[in-house]
Amino acid sequence: MDGIIAENVYGKYHVPGDLTHRPAVKRVLSGKVYEPETIAFMRAHAGDGDIIHAGTFFGDFLPGLSKNMADGAKIWAFEPNPRSYQHARETIKLNGIENVTLTHAAVSEASGTVQLRTHSSAGEELGGRSHVRAGIEGDDGFVSVDSVRLDEVVPKDRNISILQLDVEGHELSAVLGAGGIVNRCKPILILEAFERKRWIRRQFGSLGYELLGSVHGNHIYAVEGADVDLELRA
Repeated sequence: MDGIIAENVYGKYHVPGDLTHRPAVKRVLSGKVYEPETIAFMRAHAGDGDIIHAGTFFGDFLPGLSKNMADGAKIWAFEPNPRSYQHARETIKLNGIENVTLTHAAVSEASGTVQLRTHSSAGEELGGRSHVRAGIEGDDGFVSVDSVRLDEVVPKDRNISILQLDVEGHELSAVLGAGGIVNRCKPILILEAFERKRWIRRQFGSLGYELLGSVHGNHIYAVEGADVDLELRA
């Protein structure tokens, strides 16, 4: 597996050598932090709970988040793309991270398998833009990967303070698979490109979730009265 070792203020990264044109890879290779304000927000609001982080890519969030977790708290990370998963594993090793459980699977409303598009129809490696879609017969840009329900794989005795999903349009299905966690823990929800406040209210109406704003295009939902500061800067 080809990879380039990069480093920034949070740690070291094993980045895909053939995806240097992608924004996250390019920024980390330049010694900077990708989505610095999202990471700062998560570091500030994790409290003493766990973080669920789905859409891990090469692990660009993991060094920054792992160093700021409370004693005994964990990060539950999920990455369905086989190559991205391997890069994330190497990033964990490079930093000696021990409070991350990384799972090679997509998160969804049902456990089983899904079709993940990892390459465009022109053969371009998608990396962090890999997404769950119905496969097209004869299209070799898809691979079959495991899917899991978060409610089934995250132990019920864990307190989840943040549920962060960057799953390229599969957020609704992923949230449905985490309904028990949301109802039990009332975590802050960080959902990329998911401005669906009416759906969130219908799904979790009794909890009082509100759309508070966005950070780097990630929409932030929290229950009414939660102590949330969107003005944080890295």
